[in-house]
Amino acid sequence: MAAWIAPTSKAGVPVAVTPKPTSERTDLYVCTGCGIGEAVDADRLAALGNTELKHPGTVAGPLCIPEGLAALRDGLVGSEADRVVIAACSERVNHDVFSPASLGVNMVGRVNIRELVAWSKPPGEHETQLLAEDYVRMGIQRLLWSRKPDRQERDIETALLVVGGGISGLTAALEAANAGHDVHLVERRAELGGWTARFAQLFPTRPPYRELEPVRIDELIDAVVAHPRITVHTGAEITAVAGEPGGLEVTLDQGGTRTDFSAGAVVMATGWQPDLSVIERLGVGDLPDVVTNVAFEEMARSGALVRPSDGAPVKRVAIVTRPRAGLGPSGNGSGNGADGRATDDDFSFGTNVLDMASLKHALYATEAGARAYVIYEDMVTPGLYESFYRRVSEQPGVYFTNGRVKGIEADGAGGLLVRLGHSLLGEDVGLPVDLVVLAAGMVPSTAGSDVLHLMYLQGPGLPTAKFGFSDSNFICFPYETRRTGIYAAGTVREPMDGAFAAEDATGAALKALQSLELFGSGRSTHPRSGDLSLPATRYQGCTRCGRCSQECPFSAIELDERGFPALNPERCRRCGICMGACPVQVISFEDYSVDQLSATVKAIDFGSDKDIPRIVALACENDAYPAFDLAGINRLGFDAAVRVVPLRCLGSLNVAVVADALSSGIDGMMLMGCKSGDDYQCHFIQGSALAAKRLGNVMETLNRLTIEPERVLPVEIEISEYDRIPEIVGDFVETVRKLGSNPYKF
Repeated sequence: MAAWIAPTSKAGVPVAVTPKPTSERTDLYVCTGCGIGEAVDADRLAALGNTELKHPGTVAGPLCIPEGLAALRDGLVGSEADRVVIAACSERVNHDVFSPASLGVNMVGRVNIRELVAWSKPPGEHETQLLAEDYVRMGIQRLLWSRKPDRQERDIETALLVVGGGISGLTAALEAANAGHDVHLVERRAELGGWTARFAQLFPTRPPYRELEPVRIDELIDAVVAHPRITVHTGAEITAVAGEPGGLEVTLDQGGTRTDFSAGAVVMATGWQPDLSVIERLGVGDLPDVVTNVAFEEMARSGALVRPSDGAPVKRVAIVTRPRAGLGPSGNGSGNGADGRATDDDFSFGTNVLDMASLKHALYATEAGARAYVIYEDMVTPGLYESFYRRVSEQPGVYFTNGRVKGIEADGAGGLLVRLGHSLLGEDVGLPVDLVVLAAGMVPSTAGSDVLHLMYLQGPGLPTAKFGFSDSNFICFPYETRRTGIYAAGTVREPMDGAFAAEDATGAALKALQSLELFGSGRSTHPRSGDLSLPATRYQGCTRCGRCSQECPFSAIELDERGFPALNPERCRRCGICMGACPVQVISFEDYSVDQLSATVKAIDFGSDKDIPRIVALACENDAYPAFDLAGINRLGFDAAVRVVPLRCLGSLNVAVVADALSSGIDGMMLMGCKSGDDYQCHFIQGSALAAKRLGNVMETLNRLTIEPERVLPVEIEISEYDRIPEIVGDFVETVRKLGSNPYKF
């Protein structure tokens, strides 16, 4: 398969050319459909072509319908245009309709005068018209300062590396092999099967979802071992992974024997391991008859439900769903919450999987003739698993007890006494039992271990989130890690049971194969899927500070032997954070640059009335810009003083753009990005967080220009918060009006 790399000089150094306005023929078309023609004077918008493009634009009816599209194509053929600016609906819709391939041109520029003007401003008003005209001028400049990305081909490796031989890894390997790809399956243990092979029974997966099911992992193992496209490496550990997606070089240590092979992408399915940090204080390791849920599962599989201390049959067993850490070592029931109850952070990994396991263990106990006391504070059995909960609750010998374990101690007669607080009785309760089963947390097997040993500048491991699971945008891109071409599947990604892990592995495998297709055509993976552009550095001005390599969320930029940035193109996700990080503005994309953004903002016409504010909202294209779109779609009006400019990511914003805009007279700037923090929603992981850190540089710029800091407003917003747009915009416009005009305006 072929992929694409950036053009290089004879010395092999990536070429970076500062984008200049194009001399190609560019046409302008103004759509009057969807209420645009009633809201603005389309003829005046088309006339802007005379000043901006040296020839008039064309006013058209609805361009997205077959008749309008045919007329548009015919017009472009007749004028022999290389590019076209379409003033119509948002660039987030009608991608295929207005694509360069559909229109037969090199590049297409989209100007949003539907959602941002016609649907969100009063029709026919002077400010509405001025806003639309500014958007057309800005859209023209944005396209003129773009070049069509150009890539060169190279061969890539299409084999898949699957790490982990449990149910997730086996499923991912089989799915990829059945799709026609060679697979290397690496398992550090001597046998395949993972945790599933050690279970006695599995949760129900078939209607009516009431009965446990036998373990059939052997069937999956046999299918994998027999598949001609799958090479299994057991008893093996990865010692190095070098290169980039499409050309990863993998080294294994297999019992002292070195094995090398190439892979195009990776599915990380190394599973989970028990976490005892919460339950150690309750006697695990000290009291022999206090065991983990994992140990109890192994007891059930062996068929011997006896006390470890003396081998006596178990008559009464306490099964604790999720022990809490918030009690404190004194066992006095003091939690982290204001009311003494435990908080979410007490037991943040496992939840419904551990609850389901406790229900399963209750059945094991009663089927062996024992009574089972399920001790819980809350019980989570999602979806159809509720049927299994009802089945267990109906089982003779199973008793559900609401409360929290304050302590476990020997009763002096060979048994145990479980002390419960926060019970429904309103007082402490003592429960005598023979055996206590404590749910151990589920943490990823990668916790404290690099596993892949990546030969990357930013380190050998996968970046992790708060609780050690692989870091990703958990809402939009659950399988993706922060290392392009490496996809997490199963319990290394988040706690889940076997059925969900198998389904998860299928998704991760398909994502990995999709990435190979994208690499093969030179296009980016998520979230800018299909993007051909790449960042390039103008080395003559580079100070070799290394900030671009440090701030890249995906470790796409290494440093060469001279300290200059060296891009790994297939690791790059085209976020532009490197462009925002560069203090000397020498990093740019063919179709996205500091100069382009500055030219777009400078296209705004101040007119002759300095009392009318001109405010720019630099909005992330993933959440903030769509929020503006949704405000328009829902006909939520917001002040016409604001001009919205989309950014690939707020982290791609270079301070120079802000300084240039304010020094040219812009009255105020809104810097709008996704939510940051532990539950971030930034599609590029840390763009908003980096932008917040750089805000100090923005304030220094304002101080240097003697401009009030209130003229710059940072905003974090979710796409679902579109209804806040009118208020956010209105409040900021009012603040700017009180400040008065920017002194640099005239």
